[in-house]
Amino acid sequence: MKVGILLPQSGEFATRENVLYIAKEAEKEGLDSVWVFERLLWPLKPQTPYAGKPDGSLPAEYQNVLDPLETLTYLAGDTEQISLGTCVIDILFHNPVVLARRFATLDMLSHGLAITGLGIGWSKDEYDVSGIPYKHRGERANEFL
Repeated sequence: MKVGILLPQSGEFATRENVLYIAKEAEKEGLDSVWVFERLLWPLKPQTPYAGKPDGSLPAEYQNVLDPLETLTYLAGDTEQISLGTCVIDILFHNPVVLARRFATLDMLSHGLAITGLGIGWSKDEYDVSGIPYKHRGERANEFL
């Protein structure tokens, strides 16, 4: 069995010191991986309710979220054995060629320890603010891949 941990990349604990400390401690303790996620914004009145809370609002810690790939790339220079994974990058918010290059850079800097988790997201608000149509996102994701 492989075991990983989510990094403190959101909320008040999202600091360079905390992210690095947790990653290094996880590596020292023999965990297999550390993980990050993508969250673009924190809408006051979400169009798409957040499934993790009964009232549909996003957790307050999502008001401050570090960029997932920048965070993992920061860690790649200070870790040696632990895998660095995304759970999940919302692919339609990114240019496919640029995103592939960013993951390739992360993979090279981490000595082949990058894990790419891709998805299409669920928040209509994030699509709207990005200027990307919400409809047919599954079909567009297939084309993206």
